[in-house]
Amino acid sequence: MKKIVLTGGPSGGKTTALSILKETFGKKIALVQEAATLIYSGGFPRTDNSPIHIVHAQNIIFYTVHQLEELAQKTSDATLMVCDRGSIDGAVYWPYGPEDFFKAMHTSLEAELARYDAVIHLSPPPEKDYYQATNVRTENLQQAFEIDDKILKIWEKHPNRLVVPREKHYFEKAEIIKNFVENLLTK
Repeated sequence: MKKIVLTGGPSGGKTTALSILKETFGKKIALVQEAATLIYSGGFPRTDNSPIHIVHAQNIIFYTVHQLEELAQKTSDATLMVCDRGSIDGAVYWPYGPEDFFKAMHTSLEAELARYDAVIHLSPPPEKDYYQATNVRTENLQQAFEIDDKILKIWEKHPNRLVVPREKHYFEKAEIIKNFVENLLTK
């Protein structure tokens, strides 16, 4: 099973893209939901200004991502797994830097990049009127751009990465994403 990750800053359209991909490709793809949303909406305390909270949350998120991906691989007949964020994303939230993140998780950037066959990066919308707040999203639009820039940087070494510009309207983004996934399915 090939594995791709949808990543990018908050409110980039990842969850909506998952819905569109499922509707378009049906049983050909297995969807892996975002671990952070599952954890924070399940009651884990969200305190972004406390390093100890961030460290514990990112540990849980990292291992949950791995487990959700493994479960999808073992229980699905799909030919492609599509993940709402990947194991690397937590490094940009880690209070002590990405290098320390990978050390703490007993892995490396290279090992985590190798887990994914492709990466689709969706950036937040360019205007605050289109930025959607949620019960687990605590960032304002400027902070979302800063996170997005860090996520762009941390995934930049992946050899098969599609970056969808934030200036694109969502319907254009959806078409770009569908074409990219269609190409992966036919390879």
